[in-house]
Amino acid sequence: MIDSLEKTLLIVAGGESVLKNEYGNEIDVFDTVGRINNYRIAGFKEYVGTKTDIWFNGANQGLKKRADIPERVIVLIPAEILKRKGESIHQRICTRLGVDREDYELVPRSDILEYESHIGVKRPTTGTSSILWGIDHFETVVIHGFDFFIDTKSHYNDNVLLRWLVSQGRIKKAGKHDMQQEKKYVESLIEKGAVVQLKDYL
Repeated sequence: MIDSLEKTLLIVAGGESVLKNEYGNEIDVFDTVGRINNYRIAGFKEYVGTKTDIWFNGANQGLKKRADIPERVIVLIPAEILKRKGESIHQRICTRLGVDREDYELVPRSDILEYESHIGVKRPTTGTSSILWGIDHFETVVIHGFDFFIDTKSHYNDNVLLRWLVSQGRIKKAGKHDMQQEKKYVESLIEKGAVVQLKDYL
């Protein structure tokens, strides 16, 4: 926990539900906007806005290098991987993100262990970890597009075929994660007012 918290963080996830409302203009007026992993703005501006201050990612295998690196890059990697890889994790992060060591912040293993303990899972998604990071650093955390609330694993920026295959259960996504437990945990955060959904904040 840092001494002085910044004001408001909006985390925009990749769930298909973002396409239900044209919140782009509202999103762009937030103090700080964070986005997750392979987020995409082009073609979706009216839904997801254009502002990106923080890129949350897990430096995972499927991460795509970005041409437009935001000012702040926060890397959230499961504790068991951090323990196994040690300092060599930085080489992997640099390679996968296409950035230098000084261009990102790796969340310490001690913080990740704390997040995993709170959530009750060993390998939380980057999205849920980013929410806990946000709670530690901001007065208010607002979330949008976290679709485990509606039990879908496809993303707004997946191509049509991939979205269909995921919806039909022919391709499994997020197989390493306990989505039900994460859903339960984030719902508890919302219930006690630690996190607010964008639709309720506006």
